[in-house]
Order: sequence, then structure tokens, then C-alpha cells
Amino acid sequence: MKHWLLIIILMLPIFASSQDKKIEKEEDIDREEMPERAQEFLLLNIPEDIYKLRHYFETDGEKESYEAKFKFNRHRFSVEFDEDGILEDIEVQVKKKDLKNEILKKIEHYLDTKHDRFKIEKIQAQYLSNKEDPELTMKRAKKFDSNFPDHFELIVATKNKGKLKKYEMLFDAKGNFKNEREIIRNSYDYLIF
Repeated sequence: MKHWLLIIILMLPIFASSQDKKIEKEEDIDREEMPERAQEFLLLNIPEDIYKLRHYFETDGEKESYEAKFKFNRHRFSVEFDEDGILEDIEVQVKKKDLKNEILKKIEHYLDTKHDRFKIEKIQAQYLSNKEDPELTMKRAKKFDSNFPDHFELIVATKNKGKLKKYEMLFDAKGNFKNEREIIRNSYDYLIF
């Protein structure tokens, strides 16, 4: 019994550190491979004037999900569903200039205090579909320029003491830091052809 307790105690840091890392894998799929509930939602709720619609199966090391990605009103949308086809969130890629100045300054101040150097590579306004009607989530996301999102999800490249790392960071609608996960690139990302 003591040996099992010792093993569990020694393994805890490994499990804790693995939760702070994001190892994402995305696979292009046909719409028909998505859960039926997700397909129905997309057919009824995505705008008619979209383009570049693609469907994906995604795993990030912790969970599996399905995504539909498309462009609408010159912005990239990502509509994510769980394995049962229930809407989780909608993310709209935005630019720095789309954020209110005080929110951007708060985010950049946080990054400046935590990292020697940083570069914001991507910003997404995130609309969660926790308890509200999924159709309402889509309506809020389509009017992202006049609605406050639930969060901002950023991809940030950092440099600290000469080491480069990339993070997925989550900030609330007011620009307050919530959490981060280091993005781990798959070994095949480094292949040179």
C-alpha cells in the first residue's frame, strides 16, 4: 500500500504539468462525419453568405471535438461541438484594432509583466454556449462587433531568457488573465522537405 501511495505522489506533478500543455491535432473530415446534431445546427444557423466552409475532427490531448470553420463578413469563424454534437462555443478571429483600447492595453500590460518579449499571433472573441440557446450564441457571434464576448482566446509567442514558447491564453471580456496552456508542436511540424 505504501508503494502505491508513493507512486501516486510521484506521478502527480506529471499529471499536473500535462494539463498545462496543449497538443492539438486537427483532421479534415466530411460534414457527414460530424454528429447529426451538429450537422442540423449548422444547416439551420450558419449564414448563407459564408465561404471556405471546412469540417474538422480535433483532439487536444484532453478532449475530442468537431469544428466547422468558415469566413463570414471578412472574419474567420470556428464553431465547436462536443462528441455528441452539442455546441460548445463559437470563436471569431479579430484583430487588435477590433478590441477596445482599454482591453488591449490590459492584455498587453499583463504579457509585458510576465514575458521578456511577446508577439500576439492570433486573437479570437469567444462566445460560450453554456446554458443559453445555441441559436442565441450564433446570433451574438455574428454581431461580434457590437457584443461583448465571454472571453478572448489568444495565441502568443513568447521569449524568456532566450527560450521561445507559444501559449494559448484566455482572458475574460474585460481583459483579465484567466489561464494559459503551452502549445506543443507535433514532431512532424518540424520536418523540412
